[in-house]
Amino acid sequence: MAISKIFDKEGGREFLYFVVTIILSSAAYYFSTGVYNCWILTWLAPIPLLVYALRGRSVYTILASFISYFFGLSSGILAYANTIIPISILVYANILDAIVFTIMVVLFRYLVLKEKHWVWSFVFASGWTAFEFSTAQHSPAGAIDSIAYTQVYNLPVGQIASVTGIWGITFLLLLVPASVALAWYYRKNSKLWLRTIVIPLSILMMILIFGGYRLYGQSQGPRVRIGMAAINMTVEDLLSRGQPQESEKIIGRYIDCIDLLSRSGAEVVLLPEKIAVLDLNDQAKQLERLATAARRNQIRLIVGLSVQADSKLYNSAYLFLPSGEIGLRYDKQHLLPYAEGRYTPGEKLGVSEVDGKGVWGIAICKDMDFEEPSRGYGQAGTNLLFVPALDFKADELLRARIAIMRGVEENYAIARAAQWGLLSLSDNKGKIIKMESCATEKDEVLVLGEIQLDQGKSIYSRFGNWFGYFAEGVFGLLMLFFISLRRQTRKRTKLFGM
Repeated sequence: MAISKIFDKEGGREFLYFVVTIILSSAAYYFSTGVYNCWILTWLAPIPLLVYALRGRSVYTILASFISYFFGLSSGILAYANTIIPISILVYANILDAIVFTIMVVLFRYLVLKEKHWVWSFVFASGWTAFEFSTAQHSPAGAIDSIAYTQVYNLPVGQIASVTGIWGITFLLLLVPASVALAWYYRKNSKLWLRTIVIPLSILMMILIFGGYRLYGQSQGPRVRIGMAAINMTVEDLLSRGQPQESEKIIGRYIDCIDLLSRSGAEVVLLPEKIAVLDLNDQAKQLERLATAARRNQIRLIVGLSVQADSKLYNSAYLFLPSGEIGLRYDKQHLLPYAEGRYTPGEKLGVSEVDGKGVWGIAICKDMDFEEPSRGYGQAGTNLLFVPALDFKADELLRARIAIMRGVEENYAIARAAQWGLLSLSDNKGKIIKMESCATEKDEVLVLGEIQLDQGKSIYSRFGNWFGYFAEGVFGLLMLFFISLRRQTRKRTKLFGM
């Protein structure tokens, strides 16, 4: 009988709406997340789903929500296909996200259908933001799957991250489409429609004004010319880095790149993560070669290396000073599961004060997925962060935009050099100065760019995740508000029923 209903006139129309909703929402999420990054679609993706939720059947709403989010966010999973990361882990995480997203949509539907009020779009936005925030605090992947990163190229909106962190962007990305869907549902009630749409759009307008003000404010700090290099390496080259002869050859090729970049005017040169694996016997010799290159060219040099120290293996980044001395060694804090189990995580920041240039810091690849050490560098007044990295080719944009957003949060410029990824240079506002992929057929990729630094520090670096806790509080208070409304409605029903 249920099947026959699908094929009658009313059931056929319902099924058509169901299918169209899934196609529109999942396609919008698919092409706005992962490797595609069409940021405008992130704002549009929830609208068909929420509009459908307020008119369709509850069972269809559940199915449409889960299917749309699961398949819509699968582009990020596909970026890690054929890598060392088990795809099953990513699928399970995506299923969890899709389940919670479905719960949020169903909750939104329930609230709206039970009690008419303009505030329910804030429940949807705060609920999902609270989930993203809570997950990021406890997940071994950090905040890697936040939808906020889709707005890296949306510079005016992205500036709010310097105040709220990425959680303010996530909140806005759910609030606006939920308000549009709710306003459509209330379109015959002009007073309620106006309240529903005016407040969220006013918030959006204030954020755009703030973003415009921040974007067009002039940086007052010094300028620095930064060079980055990545040589083309096959999988076999990567695996052979631990052999002394191969390490010597790789470092020799990088020294040629260093010389070329310095002759072109680079004041500092950044190389990728783990360009070579140095054992105790070969370590001193190869470090001296790199120190000599820095001294000969009178530059600062940041190099990612795997090194043994105290019978332990570290994923490290060395800063060589123009004198040839080692200014600091930073050890990666957040190691990649399944790939870096042999490594010992670091515990300290890598901060160096540079005369006339401010405070510079070093982080490595996956460190940027987490609040720390990024916020620690912001609190230290860092105005330029160097990030040696190693990507998986297909995820190059996905990884680079996370680092760029960290720079906006903490108000520092980011220089990121990723083997098999992007060489990118961005300022404290997220403006991309230079960006080039090293996943090419070239023997090496060289990038040289000049950037004007700012003073470092931000409201977010000072007050931290206040907006994440704020979102949790808003969600809780609004749920209590709904319970209160339901009690009042029941009392009125009993009163008039008598």
